[in-house]
Amino acid sequence: MNVSCSAAGLIVKDGNILLVMITYGANKGHWMLPGGFVDEGETFQEAAIREVEEETGLITKAKRLIGVRNGVRALPSGTEHGIYLIFEMEVTAGTICADGYEVAEARFIPIEEALRDPLVIDLTKEIIRAFNSNNNGLFQLQDSIQTNSSWVKYEVLV
Repeated sequence: MNVSCSAAGLIVKDGNILLVMITYGANKGHWMLPGGFVDEGETFQEAAIREVEEETGLITKAKRLIGVRNGVRALPSGTEHGIYLIFEMEVTAGTICADGYEVAEARFIPIEEALRDPLVIDLTKEIIRAFNSNNNGLFQLQDSIQTNSSWVKYEVLV
């Protein structure tokens, strides 16, 4: 079985959320949380911190786990189990600067604007909604989410 592990950071400041415009893959041209794949020997938290810095220039620390996406998708070579953990993060240093390679733009967007924007992926919107509800734990999301990738199974805990 193929397994991919990825992590992302949710950073909210003054009612605005940090999002990145992706330059490749199924989410090309869409806004989403900064994040990416976990490298060998790296924890999910370390990956989230590294990816946020690589994509946005911001130095952060993970505060708490706020969401999980767990899915299986069909690939030409079989299936892939994808595990994606989302952390609430705090900025400790740095200035926003998109990497220009994986990310065309990085910026803080008003939360309400992000929730209405059709270019913000649905998973990011669900994570924002869950964060705004101030839930005290992760719950299985019952509604289906429109995705840009094809999944055989798809579960989200927020």
